[in-house]
Amino acid sequence: MIQIEMLKAAGKTVQGIRIQEPGGEGHPNMLLLLCEKGYIMCGYLNKEAADKFDDAAAVVSGSCFEELLANPVKAVTDKAAELGVEVGMTGLQAAEKLNG
Repeated sequence: MIQIEMLKAAGKTVQGIRIQEPGGEGHPNMLLLLCEKGYIMCGYLNKEAADKFDDAAAVVSGSCFEELLANPVKAVTDKAAELGVEVGMTGLQAAEKLNG
């Protein structure tokens, strides 16, 4: 099942996409928060591929959209770093940079 939800992050709209258990029952959900200049992805997705395509992306662990916004950034692509996204900031802070 795919869920799409419009969220507010730092005063701007972010589109949340959740794919429920894409690997089958018992697997984690795949989560993505789409911002104006890039996206925040869960650890299910691949930072190296995002770098290859020159995407501005941050990796944040979480099982729901709220956790992606609250938890710390674990990795960033080069393009996201250029926009000011840093490892250790919250997903909400990263969304603010990616929506800037």
